[in-house]
Amino acid sequence: MAEYDPNFKDESGLLTVFLGLAVLVGMSALPATIAWVQLLG
Repeated sequence: MAEYDPNFKDESGLLTVFLGLAVLVGMSALPATIAWVQLLG
């Protein structure tokens, strides 16, 4: 079994929040990006 380490800091929560925000902003901007590509293309 794994030992308990009281000094271990789990930083995956911050990465998850950052990735979630990036996906949320990216999905929100997707229609605008498609419109710009069609307009310029």
